[in-house]
Amino acid sequence: MDNILGLDLSAKEKNKTGYFYIKDNVNYGILHKDKDIINLIKEVGFKFVFIDAPVSYEYPYRIEERLLYKEGFKPLPLSIKSMKALYERTNYIMGQLKDIKFIETFPRAVEKILKLKYEYFDHIFRYKDIYDAYLAFLSGLFYINNKYKKYGELVLPKLDP
Repeated sequence: MDNILGLDLSAKEKNKTGYFYIKDNVNYGILHKDKDIINLIKEVGFKFVFIDAPVSYEYPYRIEERLLYKEGFKPLPLSIKSMKALYERTNYIMGQLKDIKFIETFPRAVEKILKLKYEYFDHIFRYKDIYDAYLAFLSGLFYINNKYKKYGELVLPKLDP
């Protein structure tokens, strides 16, 4: 568990980026600056970053969005200006951390699959950004336990029937 970071990246540094990980204790919070996100990843030494942000770009829809739509999930298309900005920020951070594996996930789908709601956690997580980072972290747990489904390069938990 101590090699997984859940990250809900914002498109702009001025907005909140939530993070969640377990290393000795449960750790979560908010960061803003790219350098702080990069430093956290380097200092803790994560192997995987499960990120709520596009890690690839194809206009207007990637295979990931097309596959998610087919299953009833509703991701935002990269044709939206803020999504392109989010991809660019993700790409910059990934470029600074080439030895770390970044895996895209989609917290709204994780929430639906695991039948969770923010209202169950709002007394713990002050911001929804942290809750989304927690959901990204959960995707990571399913991934390392080989209980996941891929939608292109995007990973979601898979429950046994």
